[in-house]
Amino acid sequence: GVERGGVRVRSRVGDVDGGDGRSEVSGVGPGTRIEGTVVAAGSLRVEGEVKGKITAEREVTLSPQGRVEANIQAGSIVLAGQVKGNLAAKGDVSLPADSRLDGHIRAHNVDVGGVVKGNIVGRGRVALGPRARVEGDVTSTTLAIAQGAVFIGSSNMDEETPK
Repeated sequence: GVERGGVRVRSRVGDVDGGDGRSEVSGVGPGTRIEGTVVAAGSLRVEGEVKGKITAEREVTLSPQGRVEANIQAGSIVLAGQVKGNLAAKGDVSLPADSRLDGHIRAHNVDVGGVVKGNIVGRGRVALGPRARVEGDVTSTTLAIAQGAVFIGSSNMDEETPK
């Protein structure tokens, strides 16, 4: 791992296979707080706190205990904790039940099981699960809303994929 200013960032090689036979998962452990920019060449798992900006080539995963005040840009994003900031993914974004996002989402497909206060732009499908609550506008080619979900906003479904 790397230590700067009393902050430890763990790095493991080979946990996730990125197809090149060598990939890396970096982690922000429980009890760790980072302020600034976090950049991961592979994937990043956040179990502690990050305030600033997060960028990862592959996946960013936030554990249920994780707290983030940052904009996140990654290949894909799975958020089980609480985030204040905007999410941008080349691939998919998933927010399981009990997750909370105060910010906007731009991704290919978006699955919401928790709470989102912000707009969602999905180039493909946006799905709201039975415990989802979305307060904001949704732009997508397909929108699925499960029974029990709460959606306060407007939906714009267009054959043209939003950029």
